[in-house]
Amino acid sequence: MKKKTLLLALVMIFTMAFSSVALASDIMPIWDNTDLCKPVLTIRNSNAYCSLDVDAAYSSYKITATVTLQKLNSNNSYAYVTSWSGLSDNGSLHFSDSYTISGSGSYRIKCDINVAGEAITVYAYATK
Repeated sequence: MKKKTLLLALVMIFTMAFSSVALASDIMPIWDNTDLCKPVLTIRNSNAYCSLDVDAAYSSYKITATVTLQKLNSNNSYAYVTSWSGLSDNGSLHFSDSYTISGSGSYRIKCDINVAGEAITVYAYATK
């Protein structure tokens, strides 16, 4: 009886340990070439403040990005508002700009990034 109890306890411990690892990898992105990728969207009054910070794993890695501001429409999909393309730097990329928006609603920035061949897409959301 002690062996069955011990076996059951071990199975439960391993199940909990491996399920938490799987959960963490679903939530936290794991990149090889990228140490940090942080988009931020803030809406104040009629301005959307958009920023993106990206740090590569090595200072020699080239970073390119396009940041697209989008608005949620009545079809429950995001429509293009404006974008900033051709963003590029080595090692780290810091982007910040604002855009005058009209009308209330839900907005997001979609950031398409490439760090030394590693493609990343991240989002940030805000509501006016």
